Amino acid sequence: MGKKKTLFFVYGDMGRWCISVLSCCLLMISCTKDPVDGNPGDPDGTYTADAAANQWIYSQMSTQYLYNDYTKSIKPNYNQTCEIFFSQLLSRDTTDNDGKHTGDKNYFYSYMERTGQTKATSGIVSEYGMECVYYYTGASRQYVSARVLFVVDGSPADRAGIRRGDWIVGVDGLPIGANQTSVVESGGAAKLQIERMALRQIDTIDGFEIYDYETTYKGTVAIEAAESMDVSPILMDTVINYGGKKIGYLVYNEFNTGPSGVSDVTYDNQLKEVFASFQQEKIDELILDMRYNPGGYVSSCQLLCSMIAPRSALGDVFCYRKMNEDLDRIYGMVEMDFLNEGEMAPYNLDLDRLFVLSGVYTASASELVINSLRPYMDVYLIGTQTEGKNVGSIEISSSAYGITLHPIYSQAFNKNKKSDYSKGFIPDEEVDEIKNQDQLLPLGDSKELLMRYALARITNTPVPGTKSLPTTSVPSEKEWMGKNQSRRGVQGMIFTDSLTLDIKAKTAE
Repeated sequence: MGKKKTLFFVYGDMGRWCISVLSCCLLMISCTKDPVDGNPGDPDGTYTADAAANQWIYSQMSTQYLYNDYTKSIKPNYNQTCEIFFSQLLSRDTTDNDGKHTGDKNYFYSYMERTGQTKATSGIVSEYGMECVYYYTGASRQYVSARVLFVVDGSPADRAGIRRGDWIVGVDGLPIGANQTSVVESGGAAKLQIERMALRQIDTIDGFEIYDYETTYKGTVAIEAAESMDVSPILMDTVINYGGKKIGYLVYNEFNTGPSGVSDVTYDNQLKEVFASFQQEKIDELILDMRYNPGGYVSSCQLLCSMIAPRSALGDVFCYRKMNEDLDRIYGMVEMDFLNEGEMAPYNLDLDRLFVLSGVYTASASELVINSLRPYMDVYLIGTQTEGKNVGSIEISSSAYGITLHPIYSQAFNKNKKSDYSKGFIPDEEVDEIKNQDQLLPLGDSKELLMRYALARITNTPVPGTKSLPTTSVPSEKEWMGKNQSRRGVQGMIFTDSLTLDIKAKTAE
């Protein structure tokens, strides 16, 4: 057992770091690349120009795309690959919201796929069963570590004993390497080099608390080959008794109806079972952990919110959505309501406030929860600023060309016609677990960083452990700066109601 010591001095009364630290910048990697990055979706030049397919793409985008005024301003050049052609039809105007196009973020939300290359959201996947963020050194741009955010129960990672907070510093004796994150996500049986750390107070000098990061474990863990797993978006649900209150806690990682697609409601039924249990337990409060939730189907979001909202909100406006100007003249703002009281009676918690744990991966349908519930109840955010995706997509497919388009199709508004979160929701309590790498305790633990703040807010008490567990630093012994990445990019806010399906049926070949 090796120990590496670094002294951190903290003001005893303020709990404030007296040293400067290196912070990490987050990059979403699951969104369509900007055209300047080359040929998105075709890096090896597999596809050739297809003028007929591009004409079909243009006709759909100029009709369905939320920012079709930009698309119609383009003089189309059909003699190029569909991937490049599609990307050139997308608006990168900062006043629009198809992705983020700033100095440190450059990606689109709209994307296209070839048949057989459909992106999996969750459901049946082949992997080790853990989610990580990745780090590389500023100079080499070589990934040197992956930090485990969570592990799926029963997965190869779980059976190997890997746990939240572990640092993976090598695979089969080799470094992770440049952009080779796949070796940590899926593959054959492997040996992972693991380190675990803890933050310990070792002394107090002149009112200063002195902390020491030490490596508590350093060794090799054997992991079995990746396997196909049915990964439910419900990572954890439990009831916590704290401060004289019964508090429901749900880690919900994606708005997905079921493993076989939108017609499969397996996961929605699992969600109902969780809320039926919460209702039977007569919980007083709910903590909804969506810090790793990148979005998904609006129908699942509607269901979740209908089980959380005050009973008086049921049947009332859940959200409106506005399409491009051409379609808006035909349909106007389309209303979507909370589910009715009769249907929700066994599940609805009739709450007057909600505590949401958020992070940089909280996006789209997760943000729709916040925006749609706020006209009816108090929603407190604890964590970091969310993505800022107030728009949703649809699927438009062509069997003739083997292409599926996922254009941004509409913007979401709440009952009060508010949709002003394109830059993300700012939390009521700013707490960044990525910058508190020593504190990745198990999810659901009352001492886990974001949970401590939520429980303190619920019980109106001071945040326990603030002095002994400071909240602003990445361990300096890990001199990893620049990009840290996760596979949990922005999945989308996907509408599948009858209006959308009717339009899809009319436009898809």
